[in-house]
Amino acid sequence: MQKNKKATIIIISIILVYGLLAEFLLSVKINTIYLYILNPIIWIGLAIFLKNALGKSYEIQKLKKEIISYSFIAVLAYIITYLISGIFITFGNNPYSRTIIGIIVNLWTFATVIIAKEYIRYKLINNVYEKDKNKIAVLISIVYILIELGLRRIFTTQLTGLFVMETIAQTLLPLIAKNILYSYTAINSNYLPAIIYELGTNLYLWLSPILPNAPWIMVAIIDSVIPMILFLYIRYEKNKNDIFRTKEKIINSDPRNIIPLVICIILAIWFALGIFPIKPVAIATGSMEKELHVGDVAIIKKCNANDIEEGDIIEYQMEGYTVIHRVTKKTQKNGRYTFITKGDSNNTEDIEPVTQEQVIGKVIFKIRYVGYPAVWIHNLQTEEKLTVETGN
Repeated sequence: MQKNKKATIIIISIILVYGLLAEFLLSVKINTIYLYILNPIIWIGLAIFLKNALGKSYEIQKLKKEIISYSFIAVLAYIITYLISGIFITFGNNPYSRTIIGIIVNLWTFATVIIAKEYIRYKLINNVYEKDKNKIAVLISIVYILIELGLRRIFTTQLTGLFVMETIAQTLLPLIAKNILYSYTAINSNYLPAIIYELGTNLYLWLSPILPNAPWIMVAIIDSVIPMILFLYIRYEKNKNDIFRTKEKIINSDPRNIIPLVICIILAIWFALGIFPIKPVAIATGSMEKELHVGDVAIIKKCNANDIEEGDIIEYQMEGYTVIHRVTKKTQKNGRYTFITKGDSNNTEDIEPVTQEQVIGKVIFKIRYVGYPAVWIHNLQTEEKLTVETGN
């Protein structure tokens, strides 16, 4: 078959319709049959059909080896980043089955679909002439993102501000980053780099005996940043081999220029999540005025109970929330510490004494006014929780 833009768009439209239909099939009684049998067969069947119907596609051999090498390095970077994050937080058991049968089921159910989808992307993008490749790449990326997002889940879920924010950060941004990468490699190489990265990162999640109990925002950062860095490296290699690119443009596209900034951003977010021995906490109430005001950020140093003295401001855990108050009295009985606490602007001491197991850390200094965004998010979460509980 000759390159045909209309036929390509029709096939992409069929994929979109199938993705919407799949949302319905997953919600009915045949969802198990669909997930484990029908879905892999349909994707594999479409890939085989396009292989025979569209014929051989021209591959750019010049950068093929470099792009594949970078893809393997990116997978390794992904795994190492996850493992490093686990050092600072905690590890948990892998929810995926790691029995022989479980591994085979995962490979058939998910790995075959990954391979088929990326091969289909590559064939469709290269079934049009050069001037239309970017448009088709954008179109199929949008379709794949819509399928992965799950339109039915979005339209049937109460669209609260927190849900939208988490969906964008945890799901949408990583999907956009990966689809930009995969479509770019499909244009400039073939389907192998996308399969290597997607399958490699998933194999780690499927086969590793333990996984970090990483907060969702950390997962979102790792899943978004690493594909984009890989994309920038591939683009840089392409620019170096482009005789029409000026030296200045090549230097400006060097991803090594932004990696230090990316690392600083990741470290800053990890700091905000409390992964390191010190962490920031935004003050959401006025119980500690005039020492700590609403919107201030208190820097908490993790410590043991024996490091705390009367007069220190501590953060301690209550059921479902934490409190930052000043220690007015410290007692020890049978080797165990107990603290009486009070908010500086409160008239009375807190009713319940604080045990040493509740202590998180103590305030070592404060930063004025920079915590207002976090306070706003906290208030948004509280309002949404109250709305759900009252049914309004």
